Amino acid sequence: MNARTTARRGLALVALAAAGLIALSGCKIGTGKDAASGNSPANPPAAATPSASASGKSGNSGSTASPKASTSKKSGSNAMPDVCTLLTRAEVSALAGGKQVVQVDPDNAKPTDTTRFCQWQLSGARLAVFLSPTTASEFTQEHGTHRKVTNLGDDAAFFSGHLYVRSGNIVIDVYASNGSDDASEKMAKSTAVKLLDRI
Repeated sequence: MNARTTARRGLALVALAAAGLIALSGCKIGTGKDAASGNSPANPPAAATPSASASGKSGNSGSTASPKASTSKKSGSNAMPDVCTLLTRAEVSALAGGKQVVQVDPDNAKPTDTTRFCQWQLSGARLAVFLSPTTASEFTQEHGTHRKVTNLGDDAAFFSGHLYVRSGNIVIDVYASNGSDDASEKMAKSTAVKLLDRI
């Protein structure tokens, strides 16, 4: 085997590994496109690279106590709360109809990062939440043509499996996959309601 053949095989393996990682991750990677829907989010995450940790070291491993509310909106800071601490594993399981949380993928962002992310992998379901800064006009520009959702936050819209909810100067992007489209949308709305009280 010569050096050229070895180099080609190495490149082929790297390309195959990258394709496999993208196919299996189901989250936003590199291009900011959601692998599940192929669409770009309104405000792509700064670091949406979930960890491979199966332990879910997000500070909520099985706790049933409700997480504390964030003061980010009230303090005037652009920093977002750690999304993985806003919902307990028990709450996420209940939102998914009792399905067990098998993995939590935090964003590993710095406390000063302005966009935050968390994904919960469940047996037969998935929940991903992004928090990003926005304004009323930005939200309208990004989501004005999407299907309106009433009685949720200051403004809300549903598009391509994502529920976008504006609360003040924060947009909550909830992606839920829970079997049917109706069950997924219900899970997304219930998640947003819980989060609105905590951000």
